[in-house]
Amino acid sequence: MKLKKLRTLICLFLIITTLFFSLSGCYNSQNIDRLAYVVAIGFDVGENNKLKLSFQVSVPSNSSDGGSSSQSDSSIVTSIECSSFDSGVNILNSYLSKESNLAHCKIIVFSEDFANRGISETLFTLMNTIDVRPDCNVLVSRCSAEYFLNNSKPMLEKLSARYYEIAPTTSQYTGLTENVTLSQFFSDYTDTFRSSFAILGGINSNNTHSANVGESPTEIDASNKANETLIHGKPNIENIGLAVFYKDKLVGELTGLETICHQIICNSLDTCVINIPSPFEEGQTISLKLRLVNNTKNKVELVNGTPYITSDVTLDARILSMDENSKYLTMENVSLLEKSANFYLTTKLHDYLYKVSKDLKSDIDGFGKYIVKDFLTMEEWENFDWLENFKNSFFDVKVETKVKSGYIFMES
Repeated sequence: MKLKKLRTLICLFLIITTLFFSLSGCYNSQNIDRLAYVVAIGFDVGENNKLKLSFQVSVPSNSSDGGSSSQSDSSIVTSIECSSFDSGVNILNSYLSKESNLAHCKIIVFSEDFANRGISETLFTLMNTIDVRPDCNVLVSRCSAEYFLNNSKPMLEKLSARYYEIAPTTSQYTGLTENVTLSQFFSDYTDTFRSSFAILGGINSNNTHSANVGESPTEIDASNKANETLIHGKPNIENIGLAVFYKDKLVGELTGLETICHQIICNSLDTCVINIPSPFEEGQTISLKLRLVNNTKNKVELVNGTPYITSDVTLDARILSMDENSKYLTMENVSLLEKSANFYLTTKLHDYLYKVSKDLKSDIDGFGKYIVKDFLTMEEWENFDWLENFKNSFFDVKVETKVKSGYIFMES
């Protein structure tokens, strides 16, 4: 009996000892108090060195209740001239007297100047950096990356990291940009049948507004890119359009409407709003809310060695423009609207496709995947060099739009 009690006491002692050591704190180099959390990284061309890195670091603050810690809405931006990304991170650690943690980085920002020179070395370095998560966004800024980070302040979010995380998702209901991640960008860059693209960003201010002189009413909104829209307020991030790459170099930019066309072709469009010329009143426009009914059917054939690409588009449209004298409620007028929408969208899709193929020479829509199956071996495909031959493509686009009168006023 005494032996049994002794065994019980020994077991209880071991359990208590184990719990004591497992629950006790351990202060080491990875303690939260010794880490600096980087939420954004910017890349610029250096003035006195190869590279200029900008790090946006969250500034934590201790709350007064209970001594727990939380992140405030403040952050600091530190810029460093250096020869490489890793040396820049090392210098940052020394400057902050803390170890930088990149696991919470939400966005990688390349300035236009930096992207124009080629980013392959930087791209592979980032993918090889364990702390940098593949789901962080990639953005090309129309201003310097340092200026972009210094002027990107949360308006409706308290946390900078949350702000960067939410901002690109506006593509789900505007269609004016696309949520591009580092893993997607890298995958497109290394593929042999498509080219890469990134979010196009800028800092909107009164000094950057586009005058839109001579633009037709339908083009005033759609022709804008980041930091060109007539938004008046405090300088802030504006993500509109896409930055187009050929291999590792920036070759051009897309407007908001061209980005919508890209998403229609790629089946990535959720919803968007466009203006089409009114078939009833000259010089007037009608706003439509679009969504894809079916996936766009893309087909690629080689005709005498030249890519011939067809795209069949089916869209659902809701009329947003309404007034008390509205003429849109009859079946005859709805039919006229459908024809006007079909003609307008067909024209814009053609313009977009010939821009990316002839001017930018970059297959960001991934048409190559529709023709790669026709090559017997990978060697034949690589010898054909799709990314080089894409510039010779010609296109045929068909659009069928089904127009509904509206959300409240439905046709009988």
